[in-house]
Amino acid sequence: MAENVKPQTKPGFWSPENLRQLLILVLAIFAFRWSVASPYHVPTASMEPTIKVGDRLLAFKLSYDLKVPFTDISLITWGTPQRGDIIVFKYPQNTDIDYVKRVVGLPGDHIKVENNILYINGEAQERVNANNDRGILEDITNNPDQKDLFKENLGGLEHWVMQDRTTSPFYDISRKFPADGEDKVVPENALFVMGDNRDNSTDSRSWGFVPYTYVRGKALFVLWSWYNEDSDSFWPTIRFNRFGHWLR
Repeated sequence: MAENVKPQTKPGFWSPENLRQLLILVLAIFAFRWSVASPYHVPTASMEPTIKVGDRLLAFKLSYDLKVPFTDISLITWGTPQRGDIIVFKYPQNTDIDYVKRVVGLPGDHIKVENNILYINGEAQERVNANNDRGILEDITNNPDQKDLFKENLGGLEHWVMQDRTTSPFYDISRKFPADGEDKVVPENALFVMGDNRDNSTDSRSWGFVPYTYVRGKALFVLWSWYNEDSDSFWPTIRFNRFGHWLR
């Protein structure tokens, strides 16, 4: 006599097995974002014109080490940030906030900023006026007409730098930082960082050094970018030319 065999039914969406697999997937995604790579939105102008307001960056977390997911514990270290690198890091005065700046000072370096010129170990970092071609400023909304544009040579790396013009109404407000003219020595396992928009960046000149353990990764390129040219407009302006733009 044949036995009655119940037909197998597929587990429902909210079954324990499906929920377990969903939880594993979510944890894997968050672990990847923490330890391998993650996008970062840039809401401020402190790194303009290199990084523009509205850029969405990809930070590569494996540039320098491999961290235990959801911690700042480094499992393996194969490098350290180099001068000129653009890094994402935890803001030392509020570690719940991430900042992005350029590394200008390494451990043991003497850093000084005087009359807008960056000095590293007593040597002025050469820069040239780049106002003859201001095309890179065309989609910047933060008073581009009040900016002077330069190309700075930072230890062999040429990159953009902006300063407020002396005729700018903002010049006297943002002119001085606590570290202006003062020689700062970068301590061991720490970095001195600055924004490329020199008069509109809160950075190591104001709040000090970035410990190695606060570095989340190196900003590699722009994933996508859009901004609101008109604050009253609902639709953003998309910068297609920024998609995939490598940072240096």
